[in-house]
Amino acid sequence: MRNIRFLAVWGLLFIVVPLFPQDDIKKEKPILQIRVVCDDNYPPYVFRDETGAIQGIIPEQWQAWSSVTGIKVQFDAMDWANAQEEMKAGRADVIDSMFRTPERERIYDFLAPYADVSVSVYFNKSISGIAKIQDLKGFRIAVKEGDAAIEVLKEKGLQDFLYFPSYETIIRSAKNHEMRVFCIDEPPAEYFLYKYGLDQDFRKAFSLYSGRFHRAVLKERKPLPDGRDLYKVLLDGFSAIPPSVFTEINDRWMGQPISRTINWVPFLIVLAIALGVVVILSLFILALRLEVARRTAELIQKNRALLASERKNRAFISALPDLFLIFDREGRYIEIKTSNPGILIKQESALLGSTISDVGLPESIVSAMKAAIARALDTKDVVVIEYELEVIEGRRFFEARIVRLAADTDLVLFIVRDITQEHLIKKQLAQSLREKETLLKEIHHRVKNNLQVVSSLIQLQASALSNEQDQALLEETQQRIRTMAQVHELLYRSESLSSIEMKTYFEHLLDELSTAFYEIRLHVAISMDLDPMEVSLDIATPLGLIFNEAVTNAFKYAYADRDKGQLRISLKRLRDGQRQFIIADDGPGLPENWQERAQKSLGFTLIETLVQQIKGCLDVQNGPGTTLKITF
Repeated sequence: MRNIRFLAVWGLLFIVVPLFPQDDIKKEKPILQIRVVCDDNYPPYVFRDETGAIQGIIPEQWQAWSSVTGIKVQFDAMDWANAQEEMKAGRADVIDSMFRTPERERIYDFLAPYADVSVSVYFNKSISGIAKIQDLKGFRIAVKEGDAAIEVLKEKGLQDFLYFPSYETIIRSAKNHEMRVFCIDEPPAEYFLYKYGLDQDFRKAFSLYSGRFHRAVLKERKPLPDGRDLYKVLLDGFSAIPPSVFTEINDRWMGQPISRTINWVPFLIVLAIALGVVVILSLFILALRLEVARRTAELIQKNRALLASERKNRAFISALPDLFLIFDREGRYIEIKTSNPGILIKQESALLGSTISDVGLPESIVSAMKAAIARALDTKDVVVIEYELEVIEGRRFFEARIVRLAADTDLVLFIVRDITQEHLIKKQLAQSLREKETLLKEIHHRVKNNLQVVSSLIQLQASALSNEQDQALLEETQQRIRTMAQVHELLYRSESLSSIEMKTYFEHLLDELSTAFYEIRLHVAISMDLDPMEVSLDIATPLGLIFNEAVTNAFKYAYADRDKGQLRISLKRLRDGQRQFIIADDGPGLPENWQERAQKSLGFTLIETLVQQIKGCLDVQNGPGTTLKITF
């Protein structure tokens, strides 16, 4: 059928050709020929078949034009960018399928448009949030080289493009997951997306703009060999082609609606079936009426059972100590059930039908109840509120649980429990806890004072000794006692009675040691990198003693006879959950036989014992300087 229509069209053209003004088309001159360039990748307008031959709407329109004018057409389809280069270089006479833009109007004279084309942006379904052109910022956009859409995108502030020679290469890159956003004219986009099976993987974001296909010639063109202007020859030739020819070509490539004839057989069958159904339904009506009567009797019986069950539930609720209230969305009392009317703010009869704003409730309770009702209805959550209220029996404390009564209603159920006794017990427990906290603070304060007394006694003993070595030993012992006393001082001043912030503790210890070694401290630059860290008393005391021993040794031995030095102290949390304490000096380091001497050193033995006490690991690094690294 298509071939018959095709032959009919060309027959019509042969009839029309003699009607075209022969003095403008055919003259006794050499045979005329023009070269037309076009995109080769724009289905269904122009594209290649499986053998590489050019086909589509545009080639057939040029065949029709050639038949009407008698001018031969060399139709060359190629990459769009190359087609534009051929035209600009003067190696082609006409370029087809071009959008009209201000930039191109400076170069070309355009014929009338012959097709409207929408240009759209497409994106992979894995991407979301692209609704307008500003949303494309940050994405690399695939475009065809030389496409008019590039100018539009650049005018909108977009600059990140990846250029492809054709629309098909863009779709192939999308199939290979190389591009996820591209700008393509809609006809080839739909063709290639279906061809490569990507129609379910990509979404159309929006239409960028709508363009129109034109044929164009250079403004600076030469006349044809017979002296005529190419623009006028083109215009007259296409005007001479009958509209039916264009319609036939478009229908062949675009398709046309499928003609349908009414088949009465299905309607007759349906009519017969309907009549049969009516007859059958008539036969069943009596049986259905009997069934309805039977079901009605069953429903009446079930309704009676339901009423009995409801009476049982009401009796069960009445036996409970809780108060059951049903409110609507406005906070109106719909139903009240309780075995103890004394916990109501007023008599039941005075509450039913009133809203919570009208019965004398405090404004704070009204606001809390309204918020709870709204939340229970809107979120279907169980909402819990507590409040103190003056009721018939006196001032009581209540806990209310609010839940939506049913999915298809705007009613909520309040289950209110008297928690006055529990509230008093909690209050007594809180008072007892405060008393114990006060007692613990007093204990820490007295322990600190007692340690200070011991420290003062040691200081008196040291001042009575003439041996400087003995005095130094007692001073070290006194410093250790002050270190332990500092723990109890911080606990006494802290809100927490079981843990100490180590950063504050170390800073206090460093201040005391700086006072004891004032002259040396002036020449030592100390850097402290301490993470916020609270530890228990069992950890804080050993760490404080280790800090005291290590910093004291550094002041005594690492910076003796030196004008300056550096001391680095850090306390860090490790990724595995452990903690690491480091004290490092830049002194001369430990002697070669330091390990043997350490066994006889009270300070080193004390450090090892304290590390074991906190279940840590001690690592001593010697030279240059000395580094003490404790992981616990």
